[in-house]
Amino acid sequence: MTQDAVDQIKLLVASILEPRLVARNISPSNLPDGFDLRNEGIIDSLGFIQLIVELETMLEQHIDLSDLDPEMLTNVDALSRHIAHGRAIS
Repeated sequence: MTQDAVDQIKLLVASILEPRLVARNISPSNLPDGFDLRNEGIIDSLGFIQLIVELETMLEQHIDLSDLDPEMLTNVDALSRHIAHGRAIS
């Protein structure tokens, strides 16, 4: 897994959530690593499921979240790293 792979996943997340981010005056192209989508009010539990489904569709791959700490599920950096790592080992 490379930082470039992580950055690509972060860009996908930002593009999917762009309307919600922009509505809150948050730049989709400049999400901080520790940015938590749930804590910042960008997504709720249903929004998270929709995000994962969209990512799976775009990446054409199932995303297994069983190894990711539940507290980190909505952290942009942690989620992106987890997905990038999963893609690297598949």
